[in-house]
Amino acid sequence: MADQPLTLAVFEEFQRKIFERFDSVGSRFDRVDARFDAADRRFDLLDARIDALSDQVARQTDAVLHRLLSLEDEVTAVKEGLARAEREVEQLGARVGGLEAAVLRLDERLSRVEKRLDELGAAEPHSALSADVQALRARVETLQTRLEALEKRVERP
Repeated sequence: MADQPLTLAVFEEFQRKIFERFDSVGSRFDRVDARFDAADRRFDLLDARIDALSDQVARQTDAVLHRLLSLEDEVTAVKEGLARAEREVEQLGARVGGLEAAVLRLDERLSRVEKRLDELGAAEPHSALSADVQALRARVETLQTRLEALEKRVERP
């Protein structure tokens, strides 16, 4: 073939075949390009879905963290309130212990006074001291009533 002369017709035929091949390759590239465009669209949709899901997860995580912080605040407040209540219970326990000791002392003293009054009343039932003994008994009964009221107050907590 190298011996044949190059004519315009041969050249145009060569050019036509080359252009056909280029058109064929071009159409293949167009199809590949269309496939890449379709893949790009799918990736864009997937990217948008992933972004939406990421935003949703971030919102939910923020909500959970916000709730955890609220719970931590509540736990702290409950702990402080419990510590305050425990301190107050200890103080009340000390006060109740002191009141119980005072009530016992008063009860013992009252028993001694009642015993003494009974002795005085038995020794001289008609004497001038009888009125005093009756007054003392009334006072003892008043004290007994007050002691019972104090005991009820101490037993209440």
